[in-house]
Amino acid sequence: LSLSRKDIKKLSIFLPPKNASKYNRGRTLLITGSNTYPGAASLVIKGALASGVGLTKVLVPKIIAKSLWEIAPEVVLEGYLESSPDGNSILHESFKSIDFNRFDSIVIGPGIGIDVIDWEKCLIYLKQFEGILILDADALNRIALSQEGSQFFLNRKFQTWITPHAVEFQRLFPNLKGLNNIELALIAAKKFDISILLKGAHSIVADSNGTAWQIYETDGDSARAGLGDLLSGFVSGMAALEFSSGKKISTESFAKFVLMHSYAAYQCSSGSSASKIGEKLTKFVRQIKMRQMS
Repeated sequence: LSLSRKDIKKLSIFLPPKNASKYNRGRTLLITGSNTYPGAASLVIKGALASGVGLTKVLVPKIIAKSLWEIAPEVVLEGYLESSPDGNSILHESFKSIDFNRFDSIVIGPGIGIDVIDWEKCLIYLKQFEGILILDADALNRIALSQEGSQFFLNRKFQTWITPHAVEFQRLFPNLKGLNNIELALIAAKKFDISILLKGAHSIVADSNGTAWQIYETDGDSARAGLGDLLSGFVSGMAALEFSSGKKISTESFAKFVLMHSYAAYQCSSGSSASKIGEKLTKFVRQIKMRQMS
């Protein structure tokens, strides 16, 4: 299946009941950033806020938390991430005190750095999370280097969405062979029972049922540092919003969210930075909602 700009006119997204409280409009948790990469957290937060999700909480290093009120006063601090001597974020200590099943979606990865021992201590918490787990960037690199490797996906029984680019995909699934990216994404999605966004010139979203969506007419400026962080936050927020309906989300929704992000990059006339595109994405989501309500 293909998705392109022409599909934007008929694209629809989940709208919660008008009388729904913020807790019934989706709750997402963003686990992001490190002392080495503090900027990633800011972009993930902007992506989540652009979605219109009801409640956004973050688990970030103290260096980021101190300025959170300036970056995004709407966001609630769930806790702090400790730092290793080399500047990577340590997750497992913070995980001990969190009830993850209070959230509809969780995104982990952008800017956290790589610490395999820490990741392996986190697995018990992540496998028990019943919402949508979105893994990006360094979370994928941690999985690839861990003892369990990609077997983690099979050991987790709930929805998992991953967003690798080609190099990260190869690290995760070094033994998979396919004629092209579509075939590779489909094979991995089916074998590991996950939904995959394989990022590239024409990004592919694939599910475990054998369906793939290819995003055409993507904007060249979306292949830049920071845009992936914005995307992962946006996907997490949109996923939480729809998950709050109580119905299982299809991978088609995942593909829609990716298309919306790409279209916002294409439409952004004020600049091509992740921050500018985040502002455009906020307006774009609002436009879609107003169209559906009219």
